[in-house]
Amino acid sequence: MQERREAPMAEVYASQLIQAPADVVWDRVGGFDGLPRWHPGVISSERVTRPESGPLRRLTTRDGEVYLEMQLAHDPQARTYAYKMLEGPLPVRDFVAKLRVTPVTATGQTFVEWQATFQVTPGHEGETAALCQWIREEFYARGLRGLAHTFLPPPPRVPVPEREWRR
Repeated sequence: MQERREAPMAEVYASQLIQAPADVVWDRVGGFDGLPRWHPGVISSERVTRPESGPLRRLTTRDGEVYLEMQLAHDPQARTYAYKMLEGPLPVRDFVAKLRVTPVTATGQTFVEWQATFQVTPGHEGETAALCQWIREEFYARGLRGLAHTFLPPPPRVPVPEREWRR
């Protein structure tokens, strides 16, 4: 009888330096339902109520994909929260992620990290590297760039030269 081995846990990590103080960044990202405020790929986040679980959110992406996630931890003093993906289109299981906001004390900037561990579902093991890259680049890094962008000053207005309407 052949023993089935568990696939190793996959890990994904992305980070971003933000040009704003940590408390201000945490105000933007710290709410479990706040992704649509700063992630360019997420169009909605709605609370879902299930008596047997903790806080849930249903995310809808611009591509029409839907994810159901459960908050596992939320620590405003440490500026971090963790969640577990319960349902979604990705071929994963045991998906647990953590978002952390840390002050860069020397500069007044903020360092934001987003990481996850998960297992690829059986039959998709050959897709692990591509799946990790997609989550890291298209979801986490893209979202963190979107977050950084929300703290940039608006571009300067360029005056429009007056035109001679009559000659």
